[in-house]
Amino acid sequence: MSINPETASDSQECSALSRCVRSFFFPDLIVSSPLAIDYDQLVSSGFRVALVDIDNTLACHGSHACDPEAAAIIEKIQDAGLVPVIVSNAGMERARTYADSLQVEFIAKAKKPRTGAICLALENLGCLPEHTIMIGDQLLTDVWSARRAGIPVILTDKRSNKEIFTVRLKRPLEWILIRCGGKARWQTLRENYSRLIKKEK
Repeated sequence: MSINPETASDSQECSALSRCVRSFFFPDLIVSSPLAIDYDQLVSSGFRVALVDIDNTLACHGSHACDPEAAAIIEKIQDAGLVPVIVSNAGMERARTYADSLQVEFIAKAKKPRTGAICLALENLGCLPEHTIMIGDQLLTDVWSARRAGIPVILTDKRSNKEIFTVRLKRPLEWILIRCGGKARWQTLRENYSRLIKKEK
């Protein structure tokens, strides 16, 4: 059967686009909540630090103090032996107040998807990117910044439908990225640890 050259070219371009989108915007794993993550398994595979977003990951948007669910997430991370670090684009005062309510370290004004503040914090902690896990709910901030920094990343379903206008604007873009990267591939990432956990030799 002959193949139309134009069709073949379009297919190749689409494939290249899909690979590009996956490399920057697809996480290693998708979970329903940070509480669903097997942190013990991550530690056994060499992870040392967990970078955790605030809004709609740990907390409902705009929270200034932890609630029982956020406290349970941080406790689970610490019990496994990981060091939790709050990483947020929020200003210094709010990030500090929220982190203090959990008694953990924090990175304020992270400017995700930029990576400067994150890389500096990891350098100060003496932790390599490959031994760090990013946990967040947005492709265009959490996942993209992790990918740019060489950090494995877990995407969580958003905790609440309440979001500020600028975040709501990004959600349709996320849908487009998922379609471009391949919805079937996206579905394979849900609750699948194979991309994160090193196999024993």
